[in-house]
Amino acid sequence: MADVKSFRFKKANIGKFETQNANQALKDFEPGCRIMGLTRGAFSLIDLIHAVLKKTGPARVVCTTWSAGIKDVHNVKWMIGSSLIKKFTLITDYSYSKFANKKAYALTCEELFGIENIYSTNIHAKFVLIENNDFKVCIRTSMNLNANKKCENFELDEDSDIYDFYYNFVSFIEENQKEGFITSSTKVNKTLDLFFKANKEESISGWSDL
Repeated sequence: MADVKSFRFKKANIGKFETQNANQALKDFEPGCRIMGLTRGAFSLIDLIHAVLKKTGPARVVCTTWSAGIKDVHNVKWMIGSSLIKKFTLITDYSYSKFANKKAYALTCEELFGIENIYSTNIHAKFVLIENNDFKVCIRTSMNLNANKKCENFELDEDSDIYDFYYNFVSFIEENQKEGFITSSTKVNKTLDLFFKANKEESISGWSDL
């Protein structure tokens, strides 16, 4: 049976944000923090990533998203060029490069990031991992890697256990999935099935205590 981790509960800073300044949402960022919020779409996931990096300093960034916009991938490239991002990995849904209006975006991603830093899977989860010697940040969010003027949510933890839990998925995809944009659901589902079989939980403990 795989190990079942019991994550500790901790107090969160919670807010509703209409501000366009993502830095304001992270004014209480510090080691061990948890910040949760709803936004009116006034700032994007890119803005949130940039705000975190200004707190942590240069870091490795992994972004798992269903979709990505052209403006936002250029902003990621700018952060790479300015050395805020030391290494960037993009994991996106296998359908992304199949859409007629996204094929050019996929080519741009390959040119900006390198095919070796792009992976495809069957995914709708959106999360970002930001890590350096001092911080391990995990952002879970409804936001894709593009601006969207809708109500969005995000939850941010500076927590090594939570970071490692999500990075376990990332590292499995990196080790077992061919690099680049893949459009075959059969190929990506094979790897995804292997991940869940390798990490199958036979029982979950502690739910009755919540």
